[in-house]
Amino acid sequence: MEEIFEKIVFDGYGIKLYSARRIRTCLVCNTNKGLMALKKQPSDSVMVSFEGMAREKLNENGFENINGFTKTVDGNFLYTYIDDNYTLEPYVEFLSPEMEDENTVINAVKTLAKMHNAAYGLNFEGGRNALGRLPELFEKRMTELKHIKKDIKRRANYDVMDMIVKTHYNYFTNRAEKALELINSSVYKNMVLSADCKKTFCHNSYKSGNFMCTLSGDIFIESMPKLAYDIPVWDIAFFLRRMMKKPDFDANYTKRIIDIYAQNTDFTQNDEAVVKAILVFPWKFMSLCNEYYNKKRNYCLIPASERFSRCVEASVNEDKILKELDE
Repeated sequence: MEEIFEKIVFDGYGIKLYSARRIRTCLVCNTNKGLMALKKQPSDSVMVSFEGMAREKLNENGFENINGFTKTVDGNFLYTYIDDNYTLEPYVEFLSPEMEDENTVINAVKTLAKMHNAAYGLNFEGGRNALGRLPELFEKRMTELKHIKKDIKRRANYDVMDMIVKTHYNYFTNRAEKALELINSSVYKNMVLSADCKKTFCHNSYKSGNFMCTLSGDIFIESMPKLAYDIPVWDIAFFLRRMMKKPDFDANYTKRIIDIYAQNTDFTQNDEAVVKAILVFPWKFMSLCNEYYNKKRNYCLIPASERFSRCVEASVNEDKILKELDE
């Protein structure tokens, strides 16, 4: 196996491999260029190249909390060996971020803001593009949920999942409709036009694991597997959605995160209205419904119903936060 890695590192990158050890996220390679991280990428070559270009652009624009991919001897961001795509980059020793620690959360928000200040000017043909899709996506998920309810009604026997959907249908539908109203009355279209003009991009999955802590305590972006052209505020909304799942997370904490992000970017109240629309939309419930009803039902009923129940329980805290943000 080590001979394969030696071949990848030498043939692909022109670097001599002395020894290697495997950790959870990569193969740590001791080379004539120092310690390097060799990673097998799950994405196709287009998306890996897209991420490579984005990393390079971030570094060019002054963002230092991410490594660029080392280019191959052919000048590419990845090396393909027997249908698998590999990337190489300088190795950094990481610790998992403690998201219960407020200082870690604040540092993660500040790092995201710094990234967004540098996330522009990316020209890549074929990269994932989510610009302007929110209203269409909201309407699509709402239509799917309506069809699911009709299908449940046609059936004579209801299972546990059906009863959960029937019981909470009006609540989640109302949230979805409110989100659509908020996004349509916001400056979302103008934000999309500006982002398209500036060629801005977002991380699209800014969460623990994709960002890590260095030994010195800095937040470092480890990977960008779902990178996309989009408005940057999508990332802060995504981050808040995950934080809102925590039972001790409240409206004051939410406001503080938004304020800190705003202090480090050109974020405005108009942008905040778009964030609010994204937070109001019941993403998790819609996603679970789509998985269970619109795809093959290969789920065990009890675990699936437990996921729905946890989603409903989490919505209680979300609802409390959203109402307080309205005040």
